[in-house]
Amino acid sequence: MSSPSGEHAEAPPESPEDRRRTRMGLLFMFLATLCFLVMSAFVKILREDGMGTSEVMVWRMAPSIPVIWLELRLRGQKLRPKVPTVLFWRSFFGLVAMAGYFYALRALTMIENAVLFLLQPVFVAVFSPVFLDERLRRSALLALVIALAGALLAIRPDQALRLNLPLLPFLVGMGAAMCSACAHMLVRKATAKDSPELVVFWFTVSASAAAVALALAVGELRGLPEGLGMIEAALKITAMAGCGLGGQLLMTRAYGRASAPMVAMISYANIPLSVLVDLLVWGLTPGLDAIIGSALMIGAGLLLVRR
Repeated sequence: MSSPSGEHAEAPPESPEDRRRTRMGLLFMFLATLCFLVMSAFVKILREDGMGTSEVMVWRMAPSIPVIWLELRLRGQKLRPKVPTVLFWRSFFGLVAMAGYFYALRALTMIENAVLFLLQPVFVAVFSPVFLDERLRRSALLALVIALAGALLAIRPDQALRLNLPLLPFLVGMGAAMCSACAHMLVRKATAKDSPELVVFWFTVSASAAAVALALAVGELRGLPEGLGMIEAALKITAMAGCGLGGQLLMTRAYGRASAPMVAMISYANIPLSVLVDLLVWGLTPGLDAIIGSALMIGAGLLLVRR
């Protein structure tokens, strides 16, 4: 609400119940970040095993459908959404973000992917006025500039060009981060009318159908890659799909309890966790550029949540 002079009035102080909901939302998002990190590690492993992007998307989404459907039935919830248009666009942006992220994962390290996706919380803050009618602070624009500088420092496109390394995975990853931000905004809007489980259900159904169509169109889903056994594939797919479903449910609950920029900032915990996964699973250590770039992006996140 604006004053006659055009300036926005200060928001009323939070009640104890609001603070409790915010803390729960931030906790849910932290747990979702852990789930998505483990999921991403298995996505990268399966991509390195030879699975295509759309094929991994199918196995990431489809196994979750009966699980969510059963939960909705047990709760007696109807499957018809109250805001189908919002859910459609949430599914569209989520699908594009997932495809871009899975594509980039094969070429980039976990820390490089994490750095690129640190742009997502900044995009959330920038897009909030469009999707949620939230006032954009000047600090959000400054945070965006700092975050972009940090991302460029971390991925060093000048070095990539000099060493003749492909820039496409980096560009796709940045585009995926932007689409993910749009999807997260729409999650918050959808959960104002529909339950988190219903939002996740329709996203899973839509993304699975699109992924199957894409996989068939490009000639995938014709068997396991050579050298990947059935039991090994089943274990990896189960871990990926289970963590992905858990992350979706936790993230959706988080956006239903706390403001979008605050929730999105929790994903910055992905950086130290990704460094640990890179080190333990792939034996990779981040360079100084990645560390400084990540520090800039974390600073951008702190700027966003500053009162």
